[in-house]
Amino acid sequence: SSGINAEYGNLSKLGIGGAAFKDHTDSTHVKEVVETALKNGINYIDTSPWYKNSEELLGEVLRRINRSKYIISSKCGRFYSEDILEWFDFSYDKISDSIDNSLRLLGCKYLDICFCHDIEFAPTIDVITSEALPAMQKAREKGKIKYIGISGYPLEKLKAVVELSSVKIDVVLSYCKQTLHDTELERYLPWFAEQGVAVINASPFAMGLLTDTGPPKWHPASEATREAAKSAAQFASSEGSSITRLALQFSTSDPRIPCTLVGCETSQQLLDNLRVINEGLTQEETILISTVRERFFSERSHSWEGIGEEKFWSKVKTEMEKATSVYWKMQNATS
Repeated sequence: SSGINAEYGNLSKLGIGGAAFKDHTDSTHVKEVVETALKNGINYIDTSPWYKNSEELLGEVLRRINRSKYIISSKCGRFYSEDILEWFDFSYDKISDSIDNSLRLLGCKYLDICFCHDIEFAPTIDVITSEALPAMQKAREKGKIKYIGISGYPLEKLKAVVELSSVKIDVVLSYCKQTLHDTELERYLPWFAEQGVAVINASPFAMGLLTDTGPPKWHPASEATREAAKSAAQFASSEGSSITRLALQFSTSDPRIPCTLVGCETSQQLLDNLRVINEGLTQEETILISTVRERFFSERSHSWEGIGEEKFWSKVKTEMEKATSVYWKMQNATS
């Protein structure tokens, strides 16, 4: 097993996803969630510069807590900005500065894990392997991070980076790939285990897809997948359960995955999720999960690979064209 598995054998089954704090204006609810988590045996918290002020708010809370009580991860390479041209930067210097800034905001001397965030948005894999990961390795040598990870949606790209990297990758963070609607991660778990790479799972509710209220407007799922999820939610409810209960139980049931990250905006949401985990599945619910997966999600692929990247690069092209147009107008005006 990898070093991270050995050292963090007590990694909690649920982890706190810091994206849930991105729209909070102060640390009040963050403090409640973190304290409730620690009191109930949840010791892992994840965040990112992409999650607006999540790092800053978490830092206000974590500064008052003994460092040995929690495991913290953050990310680098993806950043929150009003300017889409500043969303991604995997260059050596930017990665180094990002890690330092995360440590400053979080009030930590080191990160337990640092993930290179959403590597599929890099212009090439080479910038990940030749700049981002070497910068993370240098940070590890300086004691700023303990373990190096990569995160992303396409599992094949995560696998490719592990294969090509000269820097040892300790852990991958996969999301929406071990869920009721998509279990592709199961095919990759043996391979990652062979490489000594730990796997952390995230987003058991598939970014809101597997909920009674349905996904947000920006969700990249196809209309067919949205309809399938809506029908599955209605069916689960008619059977006396809920799609969120089934989704959380299913995503956390594989013993090969030590931890699943779940976003909780309030302490009550966290307690509700913990109750679902602690209660376990009844025999009827186990059968119900199989029925839901077979009836609503087995006939077609429900992946949205490539859609996010395509939209991103299309927007980048548009912004670049606008900038070029403005430049030439200014040139003509001064000539």
